[in-house]
Amino acid sequence: MDAALRIVTHLPLQELWGDNGFTTTSRGRWLSHDDIAISLRAGPVQFVVVDIGVSPGWIPVNDCYEFWKREAKAHLAPPGETAQVDEFPDCYCYFASEWQTGTEHPIVVLEKHH
Repeated sequence: MDAALRIVTHLPLQELWGDNGFTTTSRGRWLSHDDIAISLRAGPVQFVVVDIGVSPGWIPVNDCYEFWKREAKAHLAPPGETAQVDEFPDCYCYFASEWQTGTEHPIVVLEKHH
């Protein structure tokens, strides 16, 4: 199947893929604000936004700091807790997890809940 045609059908995500044929099933730990901030201080991060009904949205690595400040930080729910989406801006939130890969930059998947 053409990876560009695949969509997310359920959360939590079981497999991560990209249009270039990249795929992995190696989810690491769930991440907090502090975990992501530490990663960003160490260097660029590859953010991927996943939402049911659409393909994973790979944020360009060179936009990671702006994306974190503008979008992800305010919408990040604490790991291991139940989130009330109406308590977040625009009534949606993300749960973040790291994915283990052999890529140059760490991958942080943001699963969107609304």
